[in-house]
Amino acid sequence: MELDVNWLAVLVATVAHQALGALWYGLLFRNTWLTAMGMRPEDVEREGPGGEMALGAVASFLSALALALILTFVDEPSVADGVAVGAVAGIGFVTAATFMNGAYEQKKPVLSAMFGAYYTLGLMIAGAIVGAWQ
Repeated sequence: MELDVNWLAVLVATVAHQALGALWYGLLFRNTWLTAMGMRPEDVEREGPGGEMALGAVASFLSALALALILTFVDEPSVADGVAVGAVAGIGFVTAATFMNGAYEQKKPVLSAMFGAYYTLGLMIAGAIVGAWQ
């Protein structure tokens, strides 16, 4: 078994995943997220993203790398293979765990739904990139 990963694809997938997060939480669902978190826009602007962005980039990189590693088990992976693996991982692992943790932590379900949807879509996009370039 050979785990031949296209590192450029993993890096591009990481950037795409992070860009989706910026769009998702910074523009599309900013107000919904802030309300669910009990925050105001000035709270976010005052604190700045700092370490959270760095941690998010590392998490996105690890997720893209995991997709690339999984896709090494597919003979001649395609965009469709990458999207499918991303969807299964996003729904089956990330979203399921997010809802479970959210319930135990008594967080608003909208936060789990927003994160699960974002991460699943991000994994599907990352999977498409990796599947196309693998």
